[in-house]
Amino acid sequence: MKKSKRFMTILSVMLMTAMLSGCIAVEMRVNGNGSCDITYTIDTSGLLSKSEVEKTIKEIVEKQNQRAGKNVAILKSIKEDKEKGIITALLSISNINDMGDGSFFGTVRHYRMKDGIGLDGLVDKKGRAVNEKDIPEDLYVVYTPGFEQESYGIIKLTIIVPGDIQYLTGGAEIQKSNVAYFSGETALVVFKKGGGGFPYWILLLAGAIFIICLIMKRKLTIAPVVSPPVTTHAPESVANFPTEPKTGSVSAVPGVRRSSEEV
Repeated sequence: MKKSKRFMTILSVMLMTAMLSGCIAVEMRVNGNGSCDITYTIDTSGLLSKSEVEKTIKEIVEKQNQRAGKNVAILKSIKEDKEKGIITALLSISNINDMGDGSFFGTVRHYRMKDGIGLDGLVDKKGRAVNEKDIPEDLYVVYTPGFEQESYGIIKLTIIVPGDIQYLTGGAEIQKSNVAYFSGETALVVFKKGGGGFPYWILLLAGAIFIICLIMKRKLTIAPVVSPPVTTHAPESVANFPTEPKTGSVSAVPGVRRSSEEV
């Protein structure tokens, strides 16, 4: 009960800010280890200053950490676009399960063990209702509470998961294979971990092929040039030819001088 009251206090602060400013867009980018980055884009229309918004968000972060019993939330940055009247705040959450408000990241099996809500009202990627029992237990769940109680369309929530979305709450929209959009629906997504988004393995494969080609090219460049054997057409050594005495000459005999050599 205490947790519920604290969460509703935080939520009411957000709603009050939203009603004063017009709209809050929340983007929840979930990582494969259960951490996430939450971006709040607040349309203040000049009604609220950056310092006022920053103070409110810091209070939310502080209460979040108090509820968790440790520092799980950090305000990483807050920026203001005065021309558009928009303030953007970025929060980092170390572990969704440590938020202490019922938020969950893990397998369907563990979500069922914790008596998690919302699995009975899901639809598949084509919008067809599914039986809760037919949802495989090895798929992953992301759930964050409170947004189903916001029926005014003031807070728009986008959840980006590290995989391909298989099921989500009826009424929500799948914008991409790994992006779900909520506006007043229970913020729950069931996905297959590992897919979704840009297939970065293509870059790895392309990089590997490039390196192999580069190595092969260098090998061809520095490989020693083997010259073919050089053959000469010069006559063999005179010593290899049989010598025959010329006509009228005397063959050279050891110890015998030729007539021209006589004294």
